[in-house]
Amino acid sequence: LKVFDRTRNAVTLTESGRQLLPLAPRMLEDLRQIEEGASDLRTLKSGVLRVVAPQLMACTWVASALARFEQAHPSVGLRIVDGSADDVVANVRRGDAELGIGPERATGEDVTRTFLMHVPMRLVCAQSHALAQRQSVSFRDLRDERWVVYSGDSSRYVEQRLHEHDASLSMQTATEVRYLTTALALVGAGLGVALVPDYARTFADNFGVHFLPLRTPTLNREFFVYQRRSLALSPAAQAFAQLLRAQSRGK
Repeated sequence: LKVFDRTRNAVTLTESGRQLLPLAPRMLEDLRQIEEGASDLRTLKSGVLRVVAPQLMACTWVASALARFEQAHPSVGLRIVDGSADDVVANVRRGDAELGIGPERATGEDVTRTFLMHVPMRLVCAQSHALAQRQSVSFRDLRDERWVVYSGDSSRYVEQRLHEHDASLSMQTATEVRYLTTALALVGAGLGVALVPDYARTFADNFGVHFLPLRTPTLNREFFVYQRRSLALSPAAQAFAQLLRAQSRGK
């Protein structure tokens, strides 16, 4: 459709061009809004940050990172998925979150991970337990204890570390649960002991439990940041991943 008449000295609208002219300002305004929207996303004046993390980590270590992020970028919305550590990769794979934070898990071909930090594992017992009077414990001190297990992967990790240290050591599982919060509650009720990440100590008094350092061997779990492979992160996710790494280094 010809919309311009061009001569040597002038360019004028055709009749069709004059009929289409009212649409042009709306098109230009839409383009301007797209440009402004892209600029706001790039400069973190808008956007949404979608993160998944294990429940107790989400309300402790990750919560402090989110607070720092919100203070720096108050116009970015936050969407937090808090579940079990075993759910993190699946949530990232489905697109429920751009970033996942959690311990080592198999990723498959469509999810990738980068190392974030080492998290010390602590023995947790009821505050009334005899072990609560000690400064630290070894696994040999725990031969006759029963265990509360909150993740199949976590128990396999601990069993492997035990066997590497002493093939005669093993865990006698008393109770299996899905969430770390439930495990802490059961330990506080005297159903057994558990190995949990150090960041959970914030809730020691709430659940009536006592945290003890481990010796021979000490245990540290690797935690990672997960994302979809080959997909570009939003500016908000990039900024938050950078903040997480700075916080893991104590900055």
